[in-house]
Amino acid sequence: MFANDAASMTRVFVALFLILCIGACGDKPVSGPAGKLVLRAGHTTNVDEPYHQGLLEMARIVREETDGRVDIQIYPSMQLGGEKAMLEGLLLGAIDIVVTANGPVTNFVPGMGVLDLPFLFESREHMYSVLDGEVGDEFAARLEERGFRLLAFYEAGVRHIMTSERPVHSIEDLEGLKMRTMQVPAHIASFNAFGANAVAVDYSELYGGLQTGLVDGAEAANTNYSNKKFYEVAPHWAQLGWVMLTADVLMSSKRFESLPPDVQAALETAARQSAHHERRLYAESDNSLLETLEAQGVVVTYPDPAPFREASARVYEQFVTNDEDRALLEAILE
Repeated sequence: MFANDAASMTRVFVALFLILCIGACGDKPVSGPAGKLVLRAGHTTNVDEPYHQGLLEMARIVREETDGRVDIQIYPSMQLGGEKAMLEGLLLGAIDIVVTANGPVTNFVPGMGVLDLPFLFESREHMYSVLDGEVGDEFAARLEERGFRLLAFYEAGVRHIMTSERPVHSIEDLEGLKMRTMQVPAHIASFNAFGANAVAVDYSELYGGLQTGLVDGAEAANTNYSNKKFYEVAPHWAQLGWVMLTADVLMSSKRFESLPPDVQAALETAARQSAHHERRLYAESDNSLLETLEAQGVVVTYPDPAPFREASARVYEQFVTNDEDRALLEAILE
């Protein structure tokens, strides 16, 4: 639904308050009761979704690892702004930890864009082995060069296609449809390559956009398609798996390095362990929801992915343009 004005103003005032805290706190973390170290974490999803549950697990482990000296306060549902705004707040020192889909990160670190290519991963297991291995270390180094500290990779689901008026049985059914995508160049190029017209609509306004016909469809994971009740206005749900979205758990390098070594170690341990928890929740949620959605009247289709993969070749040609990225892509595909 369209963003509530009062809620939007609240997020603005909270963000401004946090930014003003910089003047008082400088680069020092906020101290809570009895000298407890308080770290502020933000994300854009609901409290019942995997991002939030992952951060809750991270906060629990950090408390245990530090004997209760460090507390992570979590601000869900865009309370601190959208993903790009929170990343800016991270670099400004207004926010300590952000969980964000990888796409918005490419505004700051273009070299992360390889992860947003369509049909990059063959399975969740493939994605996890890449992110947790040497290739993941390379992405961490790219982030570090731009002032970000990667704590872990979460995931943001296997993505499919919703439409409001007609089901998608094949790539031809997307021809000319106005499809909302994330503001990620590779995603926009992908849907244009599929024959649709990629449209920019803020996520908070997507439900209303589908309801009024501003857009004909969008892409999402089973989890947020269900939790945001998009099926009410877009009851056609094509299981394509056109991309597996990674999500980055980030701090600013400056803030991370300002923390005591034992707190740094606790954060890294907690982030890695919470990533396994978050990924498991996403997989369980994605795999369990289809039957529920069909019971709610959703029309589920299974288009042949082969023509979509073929159309994706031009996206790879457009976005993999240097030897470094080609080598990284080869390592991922191997």
